[in-house]
Amino acid sequence: MPRRLGRPRTTDLREVVNALLYIATTGCQWRMLPKDFPPCSTVQRYFYQWRALGLWSRINHHLVMEARELEGREA
Repeated sequence: MPRRLGRPRTTDLREVVNALLYIATTGCQWRMLPKDFPPCSTVQRYFYQWRALGLWSRINHHLVMEARELEGREA
């Protein structure tokens, strides 16, 4: 749900996720992130915020359960 206070978000969250996947895939440093992505400080801020909220653990859990079901195993 979008926030009701403050400025409207100008960063495309899909591009933040794409940048994080790029970093995870290539192993590049935050500061070496190509200019096609949002600023590295923005990407880094979202990453740490989502980590603190436990979002990555929840995403991983759902992906593991989905993969188990696709293999015909119990979730």
